[in-house]
Amino acid sequence: MNGNIVNGNRLAITSGSHWQMQGDNAVKSLSLHGGRVSFADEGFHTLSLNELSGGGTFGLRVDLDNGVGDLIDVNGPASGQFGLRVRNTGVEVVSADMAPLKVVHTEGGDAQFSLLGGRVDLGAYSYLLEQQGNDWFIVGKDKVISPSTQSALALYSAAPAIWMSELSTLRSRMGEVRASGRAGGWMRAYGNRLNATTSDGVGYRQKQSGLSLGADAPVEVSSGQLVLGVLGGYSTSGIDLSRGTTGKVDSYYEGAYATWLSDDGYYIDGVLKLNRFRNKADVAMSDASKAKGDYTNNGVGGWVEFGRHIKLPDDYFLEPFAQLSSVVVQGQELRLDNGMKAKNDQTQSVLGKVGTSLGRSVALKDGGVLQPYVRVAIAQEFSRHNEVKANDVKFDNSLFGSRGELGAGVSVSLSERLKLHADFDYMKGRHIEQPWGANVGLRLAF
Repeated sequence: MNGNIVNGNRLAITSGSHWQMQGDNAVKSLSLHGGRVSFADEGFHTLSLNELSGGGTFGLRVDLDNGVGDLIDVNGPASGQFGLRVRNTGVEVVSADMAPLKVVHTEGGDAQFSLLGGRVDLGAYSYLLEQQGNDWFIVGKDKVISPSTQSALALYSAAPAIWMSELSTLRSRMGEVRASGRAGGWMRAYGNRLNATTSDGVGYRQKQSGLSLGADAPVEVSSGQLVLGVLGGYSTSGIDLSRGTTGKVDSYYEGAYATWLSDDGYYIDGVLKLNRFRNKADVAMSDASKAKGDYTNNGVGGWVEFGRHIKLPDDYFLEPFAQLSSVVVQGQELRLDNGMKAKNDQTQSVLGKVGTSLGRSVALKDGGVLQPYVRVAIAQEFSRHNEVKANDVKFDNSLFGSRGELGAGVSVSLSERLKLHADFDYMKGRHIEQPWGANVGLRLAF
């Protein structure tokens, strides 16, 4: 049924039936038996009743910015169980001291009203329904960050971790590059899982996989050994938040690297990398409706590492190191089709790390060399403030804090030209954990 009822006597709406209101309506007695009632799509209206009974669903709209909304006004007893589907949006910019907004009034009875989905998403936050006497209100207390805002915070936070993970495979095998003494090409396939929680408490899970390619060659210098190289690659990362909200980041990158090794084992590594990120958000709002959005941005960063390769008896070696890396990701606006707008000026990460590797070179009978190693490191994220605005509400999106890292790997030389390797990593910190990370690859000398 589509239309208005004025001064109606009795109305019963059974399961599968739907009444679409077009304005204010008045019915003496309304009984729902699994049916639905929806308020008009334009403006805000009142459904006036003398009696309400049964069980069903009401579809309403509210505007918390201006403190107005649809109202179910029962000037008599109400009984039964009713669900409220308050239309979720990303538009509202709700003040911190918002007044409760009444959406249901009764004069008594045992009726119970609840929000479908448990909360209503309105702008940057999700709100609860609270009973106060015989009335029900949308209230600001105990609000939580909405799924739309969570998706934006996760996407903005993910880029630096993606950038770092793409280079971790190169860092673990730079020793091979320094020791090769000849030009060559390499390829590495990698994957990892991250669990992160931003400073404002938004948690997400990120699963990344990718492929890197590169080539390098020694350059003659007056002392020590210098190797210069180039790299490129692609990775894709799936981001999983709560209740069906997801995101995706496709990353395309290219860069250059250099490593210098002195005759007494000291070395300096340096990398510069440029990224192009394509970001997509797929939001499942609290009322089960969907919202989507996407944006593209760039990132640039690099790292420098200083260490020493120390040869020990019985072909063991020790490699202590200190590393500093930094990446800046371009700020960009995310517009969701539910009306929410999120923006950050830029996302920055400055990560310091100290650690050491212990390994051994084992000569094989066929002339090859097997080289297992273990690595331990402590890292500190120094960037404290990566501010994000969702509908002009500010959020702190930093991953500031310390973390510990463990790694192990093995490489094997199958011939003078071909070397294979595999590496495994674990990392745990205050805001971020990597339960597992792995990469496999090969290097072929020219």
